Amino acid sequence: MAIPHHRRSTHTTRTTCGWRWSRLVVTVATMLLAAFSLPHHLRAQQDTAAAPTGIIFNKETPDSTLASRIFYFHYRPATAKIDRLGHPTLAPTGIQFCDPLDAFNGNYYLGKGVVGHPHFALYPTLGESITPQLQPDPNIGYAKRPSNIRFYQAQSPYTLLGYHSSPNNDYLVKFSHTQNIRPGWNAALNYRLICPDGIYTSSGASNHYLDVSTNYFSADSRLQARAAIIWQSLKIDENGGISDDTYFTQRLQSNRAGIPVRLYNSGTVHKELAAFGGISYNLVRQFESYRQRDSIIAIQADDTTTLFDTLILIDTLRIRQPRSLNPGIFGLDINYDRRKRVFTDSTLWRDLTATLYWTNDAYADHRWRNPFKLTLGLRPHLLQAVVETDTMQLQSYLDPFAHAEIALGRHRIFGQAETRAAFNDDATPDFRLAAGLDLTLDTSRQTLLHLEAVGQRRMPDLRYLYDQWMTNDYTLRPITSQHFIVGLTHSHWLDLQMKASHLSHHTWYDSLLAVCEGSDDLWVYQSRLTLHLHYRWLHLDMQHLLQFSTDSLQMPLPLLSTKNSLYADFHLFHRSVRTQIGTDLRYHSPFFSPTYDPATGLFYHQTDQRVGGYLWADVFINFQVKRATFYLKGGHLNALWDSHPSYFLLPHYPGQKFGLFWGIDWRFFD
Repeated sequence: MAIPHHRRSTHTTRTTCGWRWSRLVVTVATMLLAAFSLPHHLRAQQDTAAAPTGIIFNKETPDSTLASRIFYFHYRPATAKIDRLGHPTLAPTGIQFCDPLDAFNGNYYLGKGVVGHPHFALYPTLGESITPQLQPDPNIGYAKRPSNIRFYQAQSPYTLLGYHSSPNNDYLVKFSHTQNIRPGWNAALNYRLICPDGIYTSSGASNHYLDVSTNYFSADSRLQARAAIIWQSLKIDENGGISDDTYFTQRLQSNRAGIPVRLYNSGTVHKELAAFGGISYNLVRQFESYRQRDSIIAIQADDTTTLFDTLILIDTLRIRQPRSLNPGIFGLDINYDRRKRVFTDSTLWRDLTATLYWTNDAYADHRWRNPFKLTLGLRPHLLQAVVETDTMQLQSYLDPFAHAEIALGRHRIFGQAETRAAFNDDATPDFRLAAGLDLTLDTSRQTLLHLEAVGQRRMPDLRYLYDQWMTNDYTLRPITSQHFIVGLTHSHWLDLQMKASHLSHHTWYDSLLAVCEGSDDLWVYQSRLTLHLHYRWLHLDMQHLLQFSTDSLQMPLPLLSTKNSLYADFHLFHRSVRTQIGTDLRYHSPFFSPTYDPATGLFYHQTDQRVGGYLWADVFINFQVKRATFYLKGGHLNALWDSHPSYFLLPHYPGQKFGLFWGIDWRFFD
C-alpha cells in the first residue's frame, strides 16, 4: 500500500523524518486530483511522518503549510485518537464573540444576553449519562472541563494570540502555546479572558480560564501518559433582570443602564481548581517498519484554492492478525475537582474520581482492527459538599462499566453497560444500558445509518437549596428514561438525527424554587437537521431543531429553533486575501422559557411570560491573510428599525441592541 511519508510545498521534499524516534502510522485521506494533472484512479493518503507509532489520524486533507506540524486530541481513555490542528480558517459567522444568542458547535443556548453569563440549552440532552452532578452547570460551553481541553503533539512550536472587542468595552483575550520538550513529550498552556461590560445595572462579568497540560508517548506509543491542571475564576454580576418589563417594552427610559433591575450590587464568584492525569500501557506491539517507494506531484482543486504538493510515498508493514490471546491495554485515570461558589451559601464541592480500565482495542493501525472490541472498567467516585464551613454531605459511589463492539464488514454492532452504586445508600443502583447498530450504506463509506436504544435509571443530583439537602434518600424517586435514536449522515454536508425519549419521575424547580417531581410520564420528540450546502463561492449552512414535549409544564421546549448562515467565500488581491461576507439568521418559536435565579444559580420553570418568536439577524465580513484572521460583525441588525422591542432572551433579560464587534486571531507555528 502506498502511503505518503511527508508533504510540502511545490518543488520541495523531505526524505527523512525530523524525529529519530518517529515511526509511521497513517489513515487514508482521499484527495481530489484535477483531471488535467493526474489519472482519476490515483489517490494519495495524508501524511503522518511526524507522529509516534500507534496514533491514528482523522481522514481529512490538511493545508500543506501545516502538514505534519501540529496535532491535538481530547482526554479519552485507551489509545489516543489524534486530530490535525487546522490551518487558520474562517468561522462562517465570525468568531461568535458577543453573540447574544450563543451557538456552540450546533448546541443552542439561551442566556442573559451577555457572553460569559449563565445560560441553558435549548436542545437538552435529557440525561445522556448517569455520572452524578452536584448541580446543573449554568456555564456549559464556557467552562473548561477534562472533556473539552486539548492535548497536543507538535513538531514545531505553535502559538495563538487573539483579541476581540466592541465599543461597549466588551473584550475577549486568548493565548495558547504548545511545543514538544522532547520527541513524544509535549507541554501546552491555554488562557482565555471573557470580560463583557454589560448594559444594565450590575450586569458585567470577568471570567478567567486557564489550563496547563502535558502528555507523553513512548517511541512505540505503547506507554502513554497525560496530565493537566485547570484553573478558572468566574466573577459575574447578578442583577436578576429588569424589575418591570414595561420599562423596556414601552421605552420609558432612553438610558438602558438606568433601567431598574431586581438586584443591585450583587454577584457570584465561581472558583474551580481541577487536576487530572492518566497513564496506559499497550501490551500489543505495533508495526514500525517502512521503505520509500516513489514521489509524485499532486494537485488538489476545490471551489477557492488549488494546492500543489509533493508527496513521498512509503510502504509500511501491515499489522498481522494475532494468533494468540490479545493482552490489550491497561490504564488508570485520576480526576480531582474542587469548586467553590461564593454568594449566599458559599458552597464548596470536592469531586474525586479514579478509573481503572482494560481494553483489547490495542491496534491503532487503521488497516487491521480487532473485529471484536471489549472495554471493561471500574470507577470509584467520591463527592463532598461543605456549606458555610460547618454543614457537610458526603456521597461515595462505585461505577463498573463495559463497552463491546463487533465489526461486520463495513458495519458494526455496539453495546454499553454502566451502573452506579452508592455506598451510603440502600437504594437500588443507578444503571445505563445502550445498544446500537451502524450501517454503512455505500462502498465509499460516506453514508452512515445509526440506530441506538438507551435505557437508564438515575437518582436526582445532589443539591443544596435553602438550608435543605436534596439527597438520594429524600422523597424524590429515581428518574427513569428510554431513548430511541435514528441518525443519518452523508459525507460532510448532511447530518440528520431523530430521537424519542420517554421520562418518568422527571424533576424540576418551580417559581418558588421548590423541587417538583412529575406524577405523570412524558414523551419528548426531537429532531436535528444540519446541512452544509455550497455552489462555487456561495455557501449556505443550516441547522434546524424540531422538538415537542407532551407535558410542557415538566419540560418546556420551543417547537422550532433554527440557525442559518448565508455567505460568499472568495479571494481578493491575487488570491492573497480570503474573504467571507454574509449574514446569520436565528429564530426560535415562543415558549415559556425557564428563568434564571441568581441567588441559587439555578433555572426554574415559569408560566408568566413567553420568550421567542423573534428573528435575530447579524451581518459579518471576515478576512484571512496568511495565518491571521480578522472579522467585523454587526450584531442584531434588525434592532435598528424595530419599533416595539420584544427580543427577550430569558424572561426579564432583554437582548442587546445593535452593536459592532471586531477581533483578530493570529497563529504562529514555524
